[in-house]
Amino acid sequence: MADRNTIQKEIIHHTLCAMGCHPTAAMVYEHVHRDHPTISRSTVYRVLSRMAEEGKILRLDLAGGDSRYDGRLQPHSHVRCRLCGAVADLPAVRVERPSDSGGFLLEDCAVVYRGLCAGCRQAGRSVG
Repeated sequence: MADRNTIQKEIIHHTLCAMGCHPTAAMVYEHVHRDHPTISRSTVYRVLSRMAEEGKILRLDLAGGDSRYDGRLQPHSHVRCRLCGAVADLPAVRVERPSDSGGFLLEDCAVVYRGLCAGCRQAGRSVG
């Protein structure tokens, strides 16, 4: 039988993947807490952080908000609505390594597009 920590990790990972909306840790906690009220907020935050560090999930540090998490590890890009903050997957794009790194040791590259989601456009929210 798996220990409690392993079961909690599986529950948190399954919840993240089932949500499919690139949730924040707070959003994952709310979903986990509904069915598993004994799993604490700090456990959810700690497990998500550790899983991201281990490469089991992606942490998206997008400007203007809390970190988002993604259970999809295949190469892909993201788009973020500049009004409501919704995040969605897009197909991966090839990005060439710059010839000058400006003195930085380049570790990775993430492509994040910004725009307006369908919901914000349909609601007639400001485009400009």
